[in-house]
Amino acid sequence: MIKKLIPAAVLLSLFGAAQAEVSVYGLVDVSYGKSLTDAATDGKSASFHSGGDGDQGNSATKVGLKGSTEVSKGLKANFQLETNGIKSNLNMDTPYFNRAAWAGLSGSFGEVRLGRQDSVAFQTMIGFDSNGAANMASAQGNAGVATWGPGRQTSSLQYIAPEMKGFKAQIALNAKDSDNIDNNKANYAFGLTYTAGPLSAAVTAATASTEAGTSFSSVAASYDFKVAKAMLGYANGGTNAKGATVGIVAPVAGYNIGLNYSKNSDTSTAATEFFVNREVYKNTSAYADIGNVDANGTKTTGYAVGLIYAF
Repeated sequence: MIKKLIPAAVLLSLFGAAQAEVSVYGLVDVSYGKSLTDAATDGKSASFHSGGDGDQGNSATKVGLKGSTEVSKGLKANFQLETNGIKSNLNMDTPYFNRAAWAGLSGSFGEVRLGRQDSVAFQTMIGFDSNGAANMASAQGNAGVATWGPGRQTSSLQYIAPEMKGFKAQIALNAKDSDNIDNNKANYAFGLTYTAGPLSAAVTAATASTEAGTSFSSVAASYDFKVAKAMLGYANGGTNAKGATVGIVAPVAGYNIGLNYSKNSDTSTAATEFFVNREVYKNTSAYADIGNVDANGTKTTGYAVGLIYAF
């Protein structure tokens, strides 16, 4: 009986894989530079880094699986599993799939997802950060006024409505998770985006996800003038987490050149981010990021130059 069950299980697995549209994807970031943390540490010199080294480089090195299967006419089952990559010391972030582990359904009604995933605020607002929340240089992150606010959330039930006349809406119920320090209180979130030609605007809000935490809200808008794209945003994450951001990025001779500036209205911390990037080969981009923080007269500057390969 056992000998018959094993081949049957293998055949069922192969059949399921054949029916599903499953892809492996990822990103590898390799860089040379010095983070703001390193720059503030005496004797800490610049070095080579992987995108898995926290606040080094531009993007997080990652690998993932995602798939979709039509389970009924007009209804698809979807999933995503994603984990951080290898650090410079050859260790890997654990647990696996710490970036995403969700499953859901989609159809004409929109999409429903359940599991660990990016917050509604991040999904709504990340498009207004022209350098994509860069690891080392992010002005919004370094000033503590990121419009994309709360990070990933566990036990998150999200609904994404179909886009209608330029509007896109998303809501979430994030259940209490006693084992997760970042989500130990049930909370709610919503995001709304409107796009009309070169204009895009969005608003998002979320209730507190911890007993000691506060609610979060932010607004942002951008306009593409073709010769340059400008952005303006404001975030309110509670005491010491309120402030505005302005940014601009322009295509120049095949390069994207941008500048972002953020100011925390509570702490007076100001952060500036200058970046240049360009696709040099298929799926391969080169970049240079410079981040500066002025915290009440104490100035710190970090930098990173590197390559990003996406697959």
